[in-house]
Amino acid sequence: MNKQINGRQCTIGWHVDDLKISHVEKDVVEKIVDALQDRYGRESPLTVNRGGVHEYLGMRIDFSNPGKVVLSMIEYVKAMIIECPPELMQGSAQTPAASHLFNIREDAEKLDQDEAEIFHHLVAKILYLAKRTRPDLLLAVSFLSTRVRDPDVDDWKKLGRCITYLKDTVDLTLTLEMDAKTAIRWWVDASFAVHGDYKSHTGATMTVGKGCPINMSSKQKINTRSSTEAELVGVNDAMSLVLWVRMFLEAQGFEVIENVVFQDNQSTMLLEKNGRRSSGKRTRHIEIRYYFITDNIQRGNVKVEYCPTELMLADFFTKPLQGTLFRQFRARLLNMPHDPVIASQECVGTSTSGETRMYDDVERTSRPTDGEDKPTYADVASGKTKLYYLTEQVHGQSDRHGLTCLGKPK
Repeated sequence: MNKQINGRQCTIGWHVDDLKISHVEKDVVEKIVDALQDRYGRESPLTVNRGGVHEYLGMRIDFSNPGKVVLSMIEYVKAMIIECPPELMQGSAQTPAASHLFNIREDAEKLDQDEAEIFHHLVAKILYLAKRTRPDLLLAVSFLSTRVRDPDVDDWKKLGRCITYLKDTVDLTLTLEMDAKTAIRWWVDASFAVHGDYKSHTGATMTVGKGCPINMSSKQKINTRSSTEAELVGVNDAMSLVLWVRMFLEAQGFEVIENVVFQDNQSTMLLEKNGRRSSGKRTRHIEIRYYFITDNIQRGNVKVEYCPTELMLADFFTKPLQGTLFRQFRARLLNMPHDPVIASQECVGTSTSGETRMYDDVERTSRPTDGEDKPTYADVASGKTKLYYLTEQVHGQSDRHGLTCLGKPK
């Protein structure tokens, strides 16, 4: 709710019976609190928290730095780790999901009832966390949420990796900043037919400055016949949020200068912009979706622009990324500096073009063949700094470099 008081906007947001009141003048907030106490605090005083830092539903919301809000759930994470079975947290994990996240074995042994209940409980807690302050967990827990009805031993291991990663990244926070000019930017993507029933997976993320307050990672409800259709369904899945965010910000008094959806599939973009003129299909459940998107594009509520695949931030919510790309996207989502610490089993070097390159080597156990574009071991003497070599293409020419690697290879 908004109201102009003393020429400035006073805003009250609420969740159930809890209110958050803000105004540029402290006295205005105090008068509202006094009025609420007089009306509703007669039997027992209302609890009032003032200042720049608030604890709410497991979240710590920090407004103390002007122009930023920092959201964290560190104590929530620590409490969850304490209650986890020890066997779920073996070793360490650089990412919450391995590259085989979506793989399902039909003959895998099912969990017994007690373990299945623990699995369901922990997945629900991670989902609560991921939707509030830790979107880096969202893809993994989105998949695990589809497995809670009949989890197997593979799902148990995937949950263990997710919690192990969480244990290693307890202190990560989400920092949000808003640009001076309100430009809404969305990245929407889909992974085609990755689930066991050949349904695709939608990913989307949004920012109005730095940090991403709204993120989406979900299994699509219908089967599609191509990656183009899958991405069309993905945009349709996100469109209600795309439109709602614009209307909400405008209702708060912001002038939205643009509302852009970035995609990396140009065939899908043609369908969205042109409607039937770019389609020869007569599939009703697909046509309804692109007509809805086309209508909103023509009304000026949203526009669609191309984004190269390597810059598609929504890939973070459709594919279990690994290594440097995972950390780069995570840094953008959480609005945190790129992790300067070199993880163990990772090679770091500079090519002859002057560009710094980073390479994961977590799962390498053998030396690739000559000419293969991957890092290789030159010496793996235990406990010593390792020397790696890399053959890569730089400006169209094959180039071989010596790379210093810190840490013991697996």
